[in-house]
Amino acid sequence: PKAYALATIHRAENTGDRQQLLAVVQFLQERSRKFPVVLPLHPRTRQAALALGVDLDGLKVIDPVGYLDMAKLLHNAVEVYTDSGGVQKEAYFHRVPCITLRDETEWTETVTHGWNRLWKQPGHAVQRDIDEYGTGRAAYEVTRLLSVGGPR
Repeated sequence: PKAYALATIHRAENTGDRQQLLAVVQFLQERSRKFPVVLPLHPRTRQAALALGVDLDGLKVIDPVGYLDMAKLLHNAVEVYTDSGGVQKEAYFHRVPCITLRDETEWTETVTHGWNRLWKQPGHAVQRDIDEYGTGRAAYEVTRLLSVGGPR
């Protein structure tokens, strides 16, 4: 069963400024109240967090992983939060809902097809965006409705 979210942060625009890194980390910490957030920590992010005094408490920080381990982590995640273009596309292929921790994406089809949302600065209704993916119970609800002859 999918019981965790996966996050990656490495881009300079998210790691080079304390306020920006803090906003991203606080978003991940907020999401960790719903699911544990696994964060394979990129060396740039580790260095920035230490240098800028940004606390990663509440996140399941692990060492960076290779491609196959990352693909396995991603496939088994309930949600993905990333600033990586490659991870966005992999999430799409694995059918894992993604929040891109940027204001734009090079993979617009992932947004168009509903598997990706662009993250905004604090104040954006991210939970609403995640909820658009549903509860994961669609098949059950369709089966239930069909077994009782349709919606009442």
